[in-house]
Amino acid sequence: MKFKLIVSDEAKADVEHAYLYYRTKVNKKVADNFFKDFKSSLNTISRNPYFKIWFEDFHGKLMKKYPFLIFYTIDKNAKVIVISRVFHTSQNPEKYP
Repeated sequence: MKFKLIVSDEAKADVEHAYLYYRTKVNKKVADNFFKDFKSSLNTISRNPYFKIWFEDFHGKLMKKYPFLIFYTIDKNAKVIVISRVFHTSQNPEKYP
């Protein structure tokens, strides 16, 4: 059974920042492919959310083609997943949620 996804404002800002980076520094095709990979990762998470727990209640899912880690929490009773942040894997781990 699929879980409902809620993407936090912080996660939306993270994705927008990455998209704009790829769009300005590389090209539109790479930026669009980044967004497709993000959406695909969300689809995977909604179908099977039980990826590695990184700390406390935060699970993490690496994107398939881009170096980003999607952090989220799961409310099993309500069948809701909250996407908290989307981090580039070269960022300082102390900045993780």
